[in-house]
Amino acid sequence: MGFCGRMRDVSRLRIAVIHVAVPLVLGAATYVALRSWVPLIGVHGALFRSAPALLRDHFADAAWGWALGGFVSVMWLGEKRIYLALWTVAAVMLAAGLELLQAAARWGTFDRGDLVAQTAAVALAAITIGGMHRWTSAREAH
Repeated sequence: MGFCGRMRDVSRLRIAVIHVAVPLVLGAATYVALRSWVPLIGVHGALFRSAPALLRDHFADAAWGWALGGFVSVMWLGEKRIYLALWTVAAVMLAAGLELLQAAARWGTFDRGDLVAQTAAVALAAITIGGMHRWTSAREAH
């Protein structure tokens, strides 16, 4: 059964905003607020220098991984689970490949913590979002 027979488009849009757009914005915001190399209004400096290393170093990568897993899940929501599984594996490989490419090409900064955070977030998002058989809004539930 196709997507339209299982849920309303409004619900799919809400899921996409929460699990794709919000993590992208949060990831970008942490770079601006927590990284000292980001130019901020002509001044180079982090807004919150005392942020925990886990938040400062890995949160953005995990948020972007979640957005990727969320995107894949939203695209395949309501379809056969094998499609979601295959696309999730592809998304995890893409996230891991980009991080590993940084090590091989010596551009950017390779970090094992980023690799784990990103790939785990992709898989967790896909399992969490795609694992629901039917997403409904509160209005639809009544």
